[in-house]
Amino acid sequence: MQKLSKALLALPLMFLASLANAQSAGTVTFTSNQTTATGSLVPVLTWSTSPVAASCAAGGGWSGTKFASGSETLPTITASTTYTLNCSWSNGSATINWTPPTQNVDGTALTNLTGFKVLYGTSATSLTQSAVVNNPSATSTTIGSLPAGTWYFAVRALNSQQLESDNSNVVQKAIAAVSASRTVNITINAAPPPPPPPPPPPTGQLLVFATPVFDVLQQNGVYVLGRQIGTVAIGRRCVSTFRIGSTNYYQVNSSYVTVTQSPRSGGLVVADCRVN
Repeated sequence: MQKLSKALLALPLMFLASLANAQSAGTVTFTSNQTTATGSLVPVLTWSTSPVAASCAAGGGWSGTKFASGSETLPTITASTTYTLNCSWSNGSATINWTPPTQNVDGTALTNLTGFKVLYGTSATSLTQSAVVNNPSATSTTIGSLPAGTWYFAVRALNSQQLESDNSNVVQKAIAAVSASRTVNITINAAPPPPPPPPPPPTGQLLVFATPVFDVLQQNGVYVLGRQIGTVAIGRRCVSTFRIGSTNYYQVNSSYVTVTQSPRSGGLVVADCRVN
């Protein structure tokens, strides 16, 4: 029975730097519902990976192992915070190169070469996986989906009689896990200071110095100045100060007011009262 020559397959296989494929890091998309706020913010972080990452881990303002994609609502923050997400892909690939044989063992020309078989595994003495290349002119092939670790490879030649050569020399390649990180920075600006409290009422007697009288309304829980509902004589006594927004008004007794249209509240104010 004719055997295939392994003379050329016995030459060392070579990983050409330009063809030895390392796993490329995928893409991490990482966003927040807001990146700036005043006073405080409840961050909602959303992320995804392409292709799907083998694992993801949080850092900075959050922590723990995360799925390859998801969304998470975090506790309220009152200071600027940085969030990071680091994702890893563990599978890689290796390109194996060889020189096809041209002779059988007996020295005759090899005319019925049909392809090659690449054997590989995680031990040089246990190449338990294989891939067939059905192309007699092939000089390389790429093996993908290799988890991180050291992998070993050998090549056999195949002929049309389904005969295989012995293994070539064994070569190895380390497959390293790769990762990609993304960062979200959230800036919390200081809240504006609260408005100053109204000044204490002056001592002495407050007397009216402005004749138009306005009613006072509440809108969205705050006081606002309403419409003019009448007049009051100058010199009438003011009851108290009344803060509307950042302005002091002065409440007057309704019995002093000449009403021209019905007030919409019991609070009647004028713009100017002075101490007698």
